[in-house]
Amino acid sequence: MAWSGQGFARLTVGFFHVKGDLLRQQLILVSFFAALTLTSLALPMSELHIPMRHFLPMHTVMEFVAITVAFLVFATVWHTPTKLTSGSLLVLGLSLFSAGWLDIFHALSYKGMPDFVTPASVEKAICFWLAARFMVASGLLLVSFQHTLSPVSMPVRYGTLGIFALINLLVTWLIVFHEAELPHTFIEGIGVTPLKTRLEWLIIGMMTLAAWRYYRLARVFDEDFLPLIFSATVVGALGETFFTQYHVVSDLQHFLGHSFKMISYGLMYQAMFIVSVRRPYQQLASRKQSLLQANESLRVHSLALDSTATPVLVANLQGHVRWRNRAAMKMSPILFAEQANELRLFAAPLTPDATQALEIQTSVSSGHIWRGLVHLVSVDCKSFIFDRTVTPLRDEKNAIEGYVIVGDNVTERLETQLRHKRVLDSALDGFWVADIEGNLLEVNEAYARMSGYTVEELVTMRIDQLEAVEQPHEVLSHFQKIRQLGSSQFETRHRRKSGDMFSVDISATYDYVNNQVFTFIRDRTERAQAAAIKLDLERQLQQSQKMEALGQLTGGIAHDFNNILAAVLGYSNLALERFAPDKQGKLATYLREIIGASERARDLIAKMLTFARKQPSVSVHEISPAAVVHDVSSMLRHSIPAGIELRETIKDRLNIRMDAGELNQMLVNLIINARDAIGEQGLIEVELHQVMIEGDICSTSKTRLFGSYLALDVSDNGSGIAPEHLPRLFDPFFTTKEVGKGTGLGLSMVQGILRRSHGHIVVTSEPGQGSRFRLLFPIAQPAEPPAKADSDQQTIQPGLGQHIWVVDDEPTVVHYMGELLETAGYQIRLFTDPYQVVKAFKTSHAKVDLLITDQTMPGLNGVALTQQLLAWQPELPVILCSGYSDSISREEVLAAGIRRFYTKPVSAQILLNAVAEELVQTAHHARLRSEPGLKR
Repeated sequence: MAWSGQGFARLTVGFFHVKGDLLRQQLILVSFFAALTLTSLALPMSELHIPMRHFLPMHTVMEFVAITVAFLVFATVWHTPTKLTSGSLLVLGLSLFSAGWLDIFHALSYKGMPDFVTPASVEKAICFWLAARFMVASGLLLVSFQHTLSPVSMPVRYGTLGIFALINLLVTWLIVFHEAELPHTFIEGIGVTPLKTRLEWLIIGMMTLAAWRYYRLARVFDEDFLPLIFSATVVGALGETFFTQYHVVSDLQHFLGHSFKMISYGLMYQAMFIVSVRRPYQQLASRKQSLLQANESLRVHSLALDSTATPVLVANLQGHVRWRNRAAMKMSPILFAEQANELRLFAAPLTPDATQALEIQTSVSSGHIWRGLVHLVSVDCKSFIFDRTVTPLRDEKNAIEGYVIVGDNVTERLETQLRHKRVLDSALDGFWVADIEGNLLEVNEAYARMSGYTVEELVTMRIDQLEAVEQPHEVLSHFQKIRQLGSSQFETRHRRKSGDMFSVDISATYDYVNNQVFTFIRDRTERAQAAAIKLDLERQLQQSQKMEALGQLTGGIAHDFNNILAAVLGYSNLALERFAPDKQGKLATYLREIIGASERARDLIAKMLTFARKQPSVSVHEISPAAVVHDVSSMLRHSIPAGIELRETIKDRLNIRMDAGELNQMLVNLIINARDAIGEQGLIEVELHQVMIEGDICSTSKTRLFGSYLALDVSDNGSGIAPEHLPRLFDPFFTTKEVGKGTGLGLSMVQGILRRSHGHIVVTSEPGQGSRFRLLFPIAQPAEPPAKADSDQQTIQPGLGQHIWVVDDEPTVVHYMGELLETAGYQIRLFTDPYQVVKAFKTSHAKVDLLITDQTMPGLNGVALTQQLLAWQPELPVILCSGYSDSISREEVLAAGIRRFYTKPVSAQILLNAVAEELVQTAHHARLRSEPGLKR
């Protein structure tokens, strides 16, 4: 039965050795024995006894089979050459050898065997058994933690064997001669003692830990030894479980335990056989195969060297050629004629130039490789150029014993390169060749002219000395991109020898064969300037379109809102004058509040129109900004917190052309904004000085500025402006202030005034560092102030029943004007449709003394209506009122024959005065025409 179990294990191992890897095979084997162990322990096998007359010889045979295998393991390890046996295998072999001797004593001491020195007994046999098992478990556990001990010398081997022998002698003496003093491990009729059970479980634990270590090692290292020793350890541990509890020494569990031990020893022997016997033979076979492959490789190399088209020669230390390949032999008669068999490396005809021959000899004799071009002349006087490499030939001791000469005919290639160089030198674009480290290897004349360096200077330089980049790693990143993609195109800047920088277009290609980068460089200075101009124009166009759209939106809002304000202000004033006799009463107070709020709304609309207006102010003239700066600073100094210093600096007193009031408005806005940005402590500086601008970009029109300007700087050290807010700074209604502390129209008004005054603004700011608003004005020459004209104040006559027609598409405005004029003594006819006015003029031919018309009306605007009516009544005085004055210019109004032009809302007094003046002038002109004598 022991044989059948061991045979089954071999068959199982052999079968799975074919089917899968060794570790998986051993796991399946271990699983089988684990299942067999659990089944055996579950069955009442301890009650099945084998008669002692049969069990004793069976036990003896099984023990001696296991002992034989243990000694085979030891013999296999011991007789393996020292260099091939690791210290770990030696420990394991000696452990089994020692256990084998203890197992012999165990078998001889078994109950029923002849007396061995002392009478045989169960106690003596169990003690020898436990000692042998501890020896094997200790060896397995030690090797599992130190499985790669170095091979040891022969004296160390014998010393270790002596130690194990000494331990065996000591254990044998103790068990044989002091049996009575040893603790009991078995009691007849009862079975094993708890001590015996605990010792068996200790052995099982040691083997289990060792098995786990071997399993971990087998998963990491590709060694056949580890899976086998893993399965041997597990089977040995499983076998020990049968000896943890039994009542009779001849039961069936004893038989299974000894069978498992034999199988475990067999697996150990297989592992040792693989390591100590099969592996050396495998290594020998592998070396033989490697030698055959090396010989074949040498043969192939020799054939390849002899068959290559490149001439190869081998010379001795004196330079005498002693071997040539076929290409060199084929070339020799053409170049060297009758001297082909007596060639020397360091002399003609192989090296015609004596100086070059000496250079080659000096270089290779010192162990260096020589490379260079050698010029040869054939027997028919043709010139050839060879790219030659001479390499010292060294033996296994690194001593030079000759030289290898490799030469390639590069005549055609060099001629082609020369033609290419002539082409590249005549090109308009620059060209260079660089290695992967950025060293220039070749440069054409075009780039030399472009950079200001000579070609000789350039080939000693690196690319990062030419590229005007802030960080050197940018050049490296370009190289990495070119190597990854194979080619790349990008823009960069280079630095001339004079230090000037110029923009270039780069087109680079990477040569994988030579590890070089071929680059074409095109000077894009003129194109860059053109692109910059184009970009500036595009920015200006975008800004212009944006401002035009905002202007149209603002104008539309202003027109409708001014119509509403005209009615609100008009009716409120009428109510205050007519129906509030008590000017201190509540009604009068309420009406004044309405009028005040309406006037504030009118001023707000005026600011919006200032932003949207394109025409310059009518009061534009040459002024000195210094006076305005002084007046504004004096006025605002008292309204600024005491902790804020307002500093005024006038460096240049030059004149500009603009409305002084508008300059005052802008300056007040900017100082107030600076005050709000500072808080309680800080500095506001207003500085007037002349500056020279070189390419700054206007923050509003996006125009690039050049030339001399008068600069008005308003600077503060406040909170500054966030970068994301700068592009929107001048947008209407954009503000960074808290709700209720700003309308967002201050800077929009500044933009509108500057645009009309042909000025610019440049804003610079950093968060936490403050801001600077620089107003730039074209400088004007001082001019004499115009003479004041005498004004004759005419007495305004009240209405005498003259006929006045009022037309406006807003009914509230029409009715308000009608009531205002009717109260002033005029006869009024009201229209809300301009076509009704034309129809009434055609049909009734009514006499009209004056027309007041709106400009923006559906279908027919005020100017077109005026032109039609003046065609029938040329002397008709017309007053035009518009909610948005920029919808038509003053020149267009005067050219259409309109006498006066106002922006809504118009105050009642101004309108009544204008009506009275126009009627008086019309009457005066009519009198002049009717009385010819008055003309003189």
